[in-house]
Amino acid sequence: PGLTPAPPCPSLAGQGTASWGETMQDGASRARQAAQNDLVLSFLSVRRAIGALGFFLPVALALYGLIAGDLRASMSAYFYSPMREIFVGTLCAQAVFLWSYEGYRDPGRMITDKLVARIASVAAALIALAPTNPPGGAAPGCTLLQCLLTDGPGAALHAVATAVFFAALAFYCLVLFRRGRDITGDEHAAQVIYRLCGWTIIAAIGAIGLMIVTGLDMRLAPLRPIFWLEALATFAFATSWAVKGKALRPVVRAMTAMVRPH
Repeated sequence: PGLTPAPPCPSLAGQGTASWGETMQDGASRARQAAQNDLVLSFLSVRRAIGALGFFLPVALALYGLIAGDLRASMSAYFYSPMREIFVGTLCAQAVFLWSYEGYRDPGRMITDKLVARIASVAAALIALAPTNPPGGAAPGCTLLQCLLTDGPGAALHAVATAVFFAALAFYCLVLFRRGRDITGDEHAAQVIYRLCGWTIIAAIGAIGLMIVTGLDMRLAPLRPIFWLEALATFAFATSWAVKGKALRPVVRAMTAMVRPH
């Protein structure tokens, strides 16, 4: 008499079940986070590869041209040189990386990262496989597309593919790379770099078109203006992809210091 009954003990089985459920939830959360991290790293790796190839090609062609005394009128003209394998191989690798690039998935948009990357990928492959006309009009042999289309239509396809390729990459710089929310700090500086790269591509390709239409490229042929403008546009798109891939942090930090209000 006078004793208060002890409160009921919680079920050990119930505790075990709850603990097991929490463990499973934690494991699933860690797995999702790991998968997301892997996806981000994959995106960064592809962006860096696209940027690295963009830096590599004009440097390799220019070094060969300057060392061998064989600086060609355009980057495309190296198809008919000992650098043919480098030119074609780099463009085909670029096409593969662009085709594999998924980018941000946004079902609500018609023009997505993936779509524009696929367009640029096909264009890069056509630049490599449908070369420009050979210098002097005499080619050692024709590619499959050259044989099927003949030189004139093949060269026209090459020119169109080049324009589409650079237009797609400029679109990335000016539109796709600049989509996002809460843009502050280094990301704001990166946005400035994307704009600069995009307009550089447009200006360089526009200048090439103007030179060809006016014949200025022929008058300035010893200076190789087409080659240097193509190299400039290629460096611009390579820079934008490298920045997007977090591979040029010093450049972004320098831009952050420049655009930061004083």
